[in-house]
Amino acid sequence: MIKSVSALKNIWKIPDLRRKVLYTLLLMGVYRVGAHVPTPFIDPGKLAEFIDNQRSAGGGLFAVVDLFSGFAFRNMSVFALGIMPYISMSIILQLMTVVFPRLQKIQQEGALGQRKINRWTRMGTIGLAAFQGFGLGTVLLSQGLSIYGSKYPGIFLFTTMMAMTTGTAFLMWLGERITEKGIGNGISLIIAFGILAQYPQDVFSLIYQMNKGGLEWIWLPIVAVLFVVSTVSIILIQEGTRRIPMQQAKRVVGRRVMSGGTNYLPLKINTAGVIPVIFASAILSFPSFIAGYVSAGNPQGGFIGNLFSGNSPYNLYAFFQRWAGLESEGIFLILKSFNMHHVMFALFTGFFCYFYTAISFNPDDVSNNLKKSGAFIPGKRPGKPTSEYIDFVLTRITTVGAIFLVAIAVLPLILETSYGMPYAAAAFVGGTGLIIVVGVFLDTLRQIESQLLMRHYEGFALKRSSGSRWR
Repeated sequence: MIKSVSALKNIWKIPDLRRKVLYTLLLMGVYRVGAHVPTPFIDPGKLAEFIDNQRSAGGGLFAVVDLFSGFAFRNMSVFALGIMPYISMSIILQLMTVVFPRLQKIQQEGALGQRKINRWTRMGTIGLAAFQGFGLGTVLLSQGLSIYGSKYPGIFLFTTMMAMTTGTAFLMWLGERITEKGIGNGISLIIAFGILAQYPQDVFSLIYQMNKGGLEWIWLPIVAVLFVVSTVSIILIQEGTRRIPMQQAKRVVGRRVMSGGTNYLPLKINTAGVIPVIFASAILSFPSFIAGYVSAGNPQGGFIGNLFSGNSPYNLYAFFQRWAGLESEGIFLILKSFNMHHVMFALFTGFFCYFYTAISFNPDDVSNNLKKSGAFIPGKRPGKPTSEYIDFVLTRITTVGAIFLVAIAVLPLILETSYGMPYAAAAFVGGTGLIIVVGVFLDTLRQIESQLLMRHYEGFALKRSSGSRWR
C-alpha cells in the first residue's frame, strides 16, 4: 500500500494530524505501562507454571484471552482481560440485531441509534467484565495461585473482580478517546499494539535459543521468508475487492436532467475479517477447559484434553505409524497436524466466514438501496434478481477469503506441531495475531492518507510523476 515512504514526512507538516498521532502514541504508552501493573495477591511463580501448563495443553481459551490482552494475561496484570469483554459484547449485540427486529430498527436510526447501541455496549461490557473477573478469580483460587492459599477467599475474589473490571473499563475509555481524538480505531489499535509488544521478546528468545544450540540457524531465514510472504498475502486479501459495475439512471433535478454514470459496488473478499478465527478458538477452548476439571486435577485434561489438544497424540501420523508401519518422516510429518483440534479449527473457521458474512452483509438491503437511489446492475432487474446476483458473487468470493483465512490461521499450527517450529517463531509466520496487526495498520494508514489528501498533501498510495504534484 505504501508506495512512497517519503510521504510519511507530510504527517508532521499538518499540526492537527501531528497532534492526533502524538495523542494516540501517548495513550498507547499509558496502555503498555498499565499492562505491567500486577493484580494483588497473585503468586507469580505458581502463575508462570500454570500458564506453561495451559500452553502445553494447546492454550485454548487462555491463549485467546492472552492474545487480545496484549499478553498481559500471562502476567495477570490489571489489564488481564484486556478489551475482550468489549469485543464479546459488541459481537453479541450485533448478533442480537439479526434476531430482534427492534434492535435492527434502532441501529438504522443513524447517529442517535448508534449512541444507544454504544451505551448498551458499555453497560454490558462492565457487567461481562465483572462476571469474567469473578470467574477468573475462582479459577485462580482453585489452582492455588493466591499468595494466601485458600485463606481469605472472599477478599481475593472481590479484589480480583474489581481489578479486572476496572482495567477493562479503563481500556474501553482509552480506546474511545483514541477513536474520538486520535487516529485510527482505538479498540483495534490497543489489540495490535499489545501483540506488537511481544514481537521483540519473541525475536530475542529465538536468537537466544539459536546461540545456545537449542535450535538450528536455518530457522531464521525460514521465519523471515514466511513472515514476508504471509504479510504480503494478508495485505492483498484484506485489500482485495470484487467490483460489480453499476449504472446510475438519469435523474431530473428541477429543470436540469442529470445524466447517469457508471460506478462500482465493491465487495470485500474477506468480509468477516478475523472474527471467524476468534470464534473458532473460543469454541475449541471449551473441551480442554472442561476436561481439566473432570480429570481430577490433571493439567493435560486426561483423554478428552489430549484429544482436543493442539499437540494431540491421536493424529493421522500416529494412526499410520501404528497400523501401517509408517516409519518415514519428511513431508509425511504433516500428518501429525491432522488431529481433532486442527481439523475442527479449520472447519469452524471456514464455517464462521460464511456465517458472519451472512449476518453482517445483507444482499436484500443493498438491492433495495440501489433501487431507491436509481442505480442498477447492467443485465439484472432491480429487486430480487439483483439480490440473488449479489449473493451469488458474495458466496464465491467468500470461498476464496475463507480458504485464505484458514491457510494463514492453520499454517503456524502445522509448522509448530509437525515440524517443531518454536513457539516464538510461529507468531511471525501467520495466525490470528499477524492478521490483526496487518489489518489494523492498513486501516490506520488509510485514515492518515485521507487526512493528507484532504489537506492537499501527497498520500501513501499516490505515485510521483514528473508533471503536476500535490503541494
